[in-house]
Amino acid sequence: MKASPVPYRLLAFDYDETLATDGQMHPSAAQALAEARDAGWRLALVTGRTFGRVVEICPTLHLFDLVVPENGCLLHVPAAGTVETLAAGPIDRLRAGLDAAAIPFFPGRVVTITKRHHEAAVRALLESDGLAFDCYPNRPAVMIVPRGTSKATGLAAGLGRLGVGPREVIAVGDDENDLAMFGAVGLRIAVGNAIDAVKAAADVVLDAPNGEGVAAFVRERVLAAPEALPEARVPDPRL
Repeated sequence: MKASPVPYRLLAFDYDETLATDGQMHPSAAQALAEARDAGWRLALVTGRTFGRVVEICPTLHLFDLVVPENGCLLHVPAAGTVETLAAGPIDRLRAGLDAAAIPFFPGRVVTITKRHHEAAVRALLESDGLAFDCYPNRPAVMIVPRGTSKATGLAAGLGRLGVGPREVIAVGDDENDLAMFGAVGLRIAVGNAIDAVKAAADVVLDAPNGEGVAAFVRERVLAAPEALPEARVPDPRL
């Protein structure tokens, strides 16, 4: 592959099963991110987790220039301590409908999360009640967000604040809800444990899983040999 003529400037990571295993960031991944930041890279965390939960389980939020939790619904800038809501919808109606249908859920500020085996029932509810929400499967869970919201839209909002272009971004992910983010960046990386659809959409598939794979990629490719990274793609929102 040709070396990229577009200098990448920002690394965007999913959290669960990309940086982290069972909710805990791999120590080598955390150290590699600190090294990338020291080398001048911008960092973003883009996750389906609720904001409150991310704050609880990720002790390295200070490393990130941007945190996009709730599958694109919020934007947090750790250095400024700000949290901005990026999406709105009839959330109370949605949650009342889920209660009436006896579908258990976990509420975030905007996102509503339920188990994957409830996905068909949730989609039926959205259609029958005319509720404008999208569903994003994420391993055992389903993220329900206002229509038109995704990891791609949330990341784009953050990039606008930093003056970083989509083609200047490298995104790393593992699951279905990362595909939208893949379609909005210049270079797509799948960790070794990613699902087949994510591997198929990636420009590079790492040998090692989650945080171990991320640490090796950051150190061996991003920091040691950035000139050998593949050429940036034109973002493709169809992913």
